[in-house]
Parts: sequence; C-alpha cells; structure tokens
Amino acid sequence: MHISQPSPIAAPLTAWPMLARRNPAALAADLLPLCDFASLLGMTSLASWLFGHWLISVGTGPDLAQAALAGSVLAPFMLYDKGFGTAARRGRMRSLLRAHVMRFALFALVLLAVAACSEKLEAIPPSHFALWLGAALLATGLTRLAVGRQLGRLQRQGHLAESVAVVGAGPQAQQLVQALGRAGTGRIEMLGLFDDRLRGATPHEAGLTGTLAQLIELASTRRIDWIVLTIPQAPPLRLDAIALRLAALAVPIGLCPDLAGPLGPPRAIDAIGGSVPVERLVDRPIGRWDAVLKGAEDLLLGSLITLALLPVLAVIALAVRLDSPGPVIFRQRRHALDNRVFDIFKFRTMTWNPAAATTGLQQTARADSRITRVGRFLRASSLDELPQLFNVLQGTMSLVGPRPHATDMRTEQRLGEDITDLYAHRHRVKPGITGWAQVNGARGATDTTAQLSRRVELDLDYIEHWSLWLDLKILVLTAPAVLKRTNAF
Repeated sequence: MHISQPSPIAAPLTAWPMLARRNPAALAADLLPLCDFASLLGMTSLASWLFGHWLISVGTGPDLAQAALAGSVLAPFMLYDKGFGTAARRGRMRSLLRAHVMRFALFALVLLAVAACSEKLEAIPPSHFALWLGAALLATGLTRLAVGRQLGRLQRQGHLAESVAVVGAGPQAQQLVQALGRAGTGRIEMLGLFDDRLRGATPHEAGLTGTLAQLIELASTRRIDWIVLTIPQAPPLRLDAIALRLAALAVPIGLCPDLAGPLGPPRAIDAIGGSVPVERLVDRPIGRWDAVLKGAEDLLLGSLITLALLPVLAVIALAVRLDSPGPVIFRQRRHALDNRVFDIFKFRTMTWNPAAATTGLQQTARADSRITRVGRFLRASSLDELPQLFNVLQGTMSLVGPRPHATDMRTEQRLGEDITDLYAHRHRVKPGITGWAQVNGARGATDTTAQLSRRVELDLDYIEHWSLWLDLKILVLTAPAVLKRTNAF
C-alpha cells in the first residue's frame, strides 16, 4: 500500500475549491439530481412531439406543462441515491438501474396521485402522460448508466481512490491500515500515520509519517477525504482535544467503531472504500448538496452583480489612478479554506510604497496618514472591497463567509490562534466578501482580543447554521450595515 509523505510545497488553489476537493464519485451522486430535473423538464417537449407525430396532433398543453414542472421539482428528491457513487465505483450497474426503476415507479405513482387529486389528469391523454414518464425514465436511466460506467473506468484507473490519513501509531492503527489495504486496489490512498506522542523518537523512527501539525499542513496542499482516529485506551478528553484540533479542517473525521464507547452514543456509520466502517465524529461543513447550492449561488449571483457593477468599477479605477501614483488594484495574502493562502483583490486606498510589503503588516488606524483622499471615501463606504467579486468568480472566495484575515495579522501583538483555539475553525469554509459578523456590527479592524473573539464566535455560528436563506439574508443586510459605516475608516 502506498503511503505518501507530506509535501513541503503548497499546491495552488484550484478554481472552485469547495467542489474540486470533493471526491468525484460523491460529487457525481450529488449532481445527478440536477440531471434528473433537466431530464424531466426536457422530456416534456419530446413526449409532446412524439405524441403529436405518431398519434394526435397536439402541443405541450398547459396541463402537461404544469405536471411536468411539478414532477421536475419532485424528481431530484425522490430519485436521489446517496450510495450511487460507491455502487458505481464497485461496478454494480445492474443493481443501480434496478433500484432506479423502483424509485421511478414510486415517483410516478406519487405524481399520478397528486395529478388525480388536482384533477389535472382529466385534461391530459393517458398515453401522452405515459409517453412523458417513459421518456423521462429512459433519460434518467441512461444518464446513470453513462455516469456509472465513467466512474467505473476512473476507478479501474485509480483516479477515485479515497485519501485517508490515520491518527495513531499502535496495533489498532496497523489493523486499520491492513483493513484499508483489503478494500481493493485503487480504492484507498493511504497518506500515512500521524501522531504527536513520539516519546523522544523522530516520526520516522516511530514508524510515523508526521505529527498532527504536519497533517494539518498537508491538508492545505491536497485533498484529504478522511481522517480516522485510532488511539486505544486514550482518555475521552484527549480524543476530544484531537478531534477539536483537526476539526479546523474541512475534512470528515472518523473513529474506529470499537473505540467509540467513551465518547457517548453511537454516531453515523460510514464506510471508507465501501467496506471499512468508521463512526463519523466531525462532518464536512457545508457539504454535499449544500456545497453545490453555495457554489451555484456564488457563480450566478457573483456574475450578475459583477456585470451590474462594471461601470462603477471602471469609475472607481479611474479615480484611484488619477488620485495618486501606483497600481489600481492592491493584492494582499490572506488565509482561505483549510488555512491555504490566496491573493485578495482590493482597490488601492493608500499611498503606494513597494518597500512596505517587506516590513510586516500594520493595521489601519483612524486618521491614518497613509490613506489617500479617494481611499478614505472608498474605505468608509467599503467600495474598496468590490474587486473581491473577481475572487468569487475565480473560486478563491464566496459572496458570504468569514472575512479573510491577513496571514500575519496580530491583535494586541498576538496571532489569532494564540488568542482563541477556535480561530482556525473559521477556515473550514471559503472566506467571503461579507459575513454574519459584519452585519452584526463586528466589522473593521480588530484592535482588542475581545473584538477578535466576538468575530470568531459569529463566524463559527454562521458555519454551524449555514443555509442558502441565511446567505441571502446576510446579502440583504449588508447594504444597511455598510451605510452605517460602523468601525469603517
């Protein structure tokens, strides 16, 4: 079994990292409902054309169109198969298609019952309705067959291996490694064994790949699908402390089932590689369909807002250029998802001093002499943040999320992680242009540890309670929050 070593070189952020970091098989299972929606809707016109061409000259009447729209909305929920990715990777296409036909039959019965109760079937010829359902079944089935065969091919080529890091170095860890090895070639990529308790030995001498700190660093350079804890006879407080430390990563954390006793009631059981059971301690934040929804929100709303504000962006760029010498756009290194680093875009609001980049970050203060005339207005109105729309379209930021802090930002001469152990948990999701903290008054510089702690508290509250409606609410509340100019200078 291959055990890779942590790379010292950080890989660049990919576009749309929230989706790129997903396992392709799980991502395919989550995107199939979108295909089902399109198939149900698209087959309406095809069924009407076939019906009119072969049987009776008829168009897509409003009654069938309404039934098709209702079916298209209902189909993604009733036809969803959570285990599609795993089954497809294992080549079980017959069982997949058989299960899909059963789900579709139930879906058709529900749709017929709803249509009968609403008296819509009376205006739709039964053969026309049956032709539409048959075409939809064929389209959704062929989609699953095509996607399943492609996943099977990728599986055989070793592209769908789940990357697993094991925390622990005892016999329990070795047993897990052997079990993962029996899961099958190309299904598991072992990243190694990680533990802090070396008892004076180096990681290599202890048979380890690295420490927990190196595991966290590794997560910033590549995708990790699972972190599994295998620490027998450890006090519950230590297991909780390790899980809390690793929970700063956007990676599911599992526990071997026979070690779960001290931590309370049983949790959700998952299978790594389709056969090795683990109990899930920490889930990926904003995962599965939520990640797809948030990605679509950023792409669609981000594109529309950027197009609408292009004239404003052009005027501001001209004003910055005429006001003082230097570049129009200012770039600064900020923390992103899983503590990665990216360049944030902002309109330059200070006098240009290239040498300042090597002297360390100095937070902006009130009446700061470095701020230009145009810059003072841009900062007070938050218009200097508008170029971050291009970060959103690039995929390094989201419209809504925790505000990204500079990599070397200090509060009262201390780094954020030295002030609160939960600071790194802000990086479990992509940073945002605006966030829950900003619309609740925690905006601007963090001059005190109390201000930083309050911002972290609000950011974690957002991550825990994320929903599409919460994002939309924050976007609506951002405008009045900006107009108040609270703590903006």
